[in-house]
Amino acid sequence: MTSWTGAGTDLAISVVPVFVFLVLLVFLDSYKLIPMRQTLRSIAVGCGVAVLCVGVHALGFRLSGGARRYYGGLGIPLTEESLKGAYVFWMTRTGRVGFMVDGAIAGFALGAGFSLIENIYYLRIIEGGTLLVWLLRGCGTAMMHGGTTAIVGILAAHFASRRGGAGAPALIPGLAVAVAIHSVYNFSPLPPPYSAALILALLPGVMALVFRSSERSLEEWLREGFDADIEMLDTIAKGGLAETHAGRYLESLRRSFTPEVVADMFCLIQLSLELAVRAKGDLLRREAGFESPPDPEVKRKIDEMEYLRRNIGRAGLLALEPLVAGSARDIWQLRLLGCQ
Repeated sequence: MTSWTGAGTDLAISVVPVFVFLVLLVFLDSYKLIPMRQTLRSIAVGCGVAVLCVGVHALGFRLSGGARRYYGGLGIPLTEESLKGAYVFWMTRTGRVGFMVDGAIAGFALGAGFSLIENIYYLRIIEGGTLLVWLLRGCGTAMMHGGTTAIVGILAAHFASRRGGAGAPALIPGLAVAVAIHSVYNFSPLPPPYSAALILALLPGVMALVFRSSERSLEEWLREGFDADIEMLDTIAKGGLAETHAGRYLESLRRSFTPEVVADMFCLIQLSLELAVRAKGDLLRREAGFESPPDPEVKRKIDEMEYLRRNIGRAGLLALEPLVAGSARDIWQLRLLGCQ
C-alpha cells in the first residue's frame, strides 16, 4: 500500500501542473469573462462527473463481457466526454459562455476537476508507479481531460455565435472531436508516456491560438457592436427611428398587435440597446484594468426587460426577433451585467 506521503506527492505531480495551467488561462483572459465562482463551480461539477463515471464504467465493463477492451477504448471516451459536454451545453444554452476564451476556461476547469478525482481513484488501485510515470501518465491524462472539454467549450461557443443560437447542434462538432482525441489517446500505438508527452507539448500551443483568435473576435464584436448600438440609441433619442428599417418594421407590426404591445416592443428595444452599450463599456473598462462598480439601475432595467417580455408574449417576441435577436451573445452580455 502506498504511503500517505508518497500518494500525496504522486497526486500533486499529476494534477498541480493542470491547475497551474488553468490559473494561467484565467490570467491570460484580459477581459475577465469568467467569474471566479463560475470557474470553481466548473471544477466542482467536473469532480461530480468523475464520481458518476466510476459507477457507470463499473456497469459498462460488467455488461461488455468479452468486449472490455473496446469499451475501454470507445465506451469510456463517449461516456466521459458526453457527461462533461452536457454541462458545457448547459453553460452555452444559458448564456454563461459567449466567446471561445470563456468556453476554453470553463471547459478546462471542468476537465481539471474530473482529472483530480480520476487520479485519486487510480492512486488507490495502482501501486509502484514512479514519479516520472505520474508526471507523464497522470498529468498527461489530466491535461487530456482538460483539453478535450476545453475543445467542446471552444467549438460550442464558436458555432453558437455563428448560428445565432446555442442549441444541441452547436455542441456536436466539439463533442465529436473530444471523443476522437480521447479514443486515440486510449488506443494509441505509442507507449502511454509518449502519448502523454505529446498532449503536454501540443495543448499549450492550441490554447494560445484559441486565445489569440477569440480576443480578435471579441475586439471586433465590441468595436462594431458598440458603434451600431450607440448610433441606434442616438437615432431613437432624436425621434428618427420611424425613418429606419427597424422603425418601419416595428410600424408594420401594428397590424398584428395592439398599440400597448407595440409600445412595449419599442421599450424593449431601447432597454436592450442601453444594456448592450453598458455591457460592452464594462468589458472595455475591464480590458483597461478598471472595475465597474455595481449599479442598481442595471438590475432594475433587467427586471423591466423580463416584465416587458412577459407582456409582449411568445408570438410578439418571435415577431421582434429581427430587432432583438436574443442570440447566445445577447443572453451572455445580459448575464455579464447581472453578475455585477
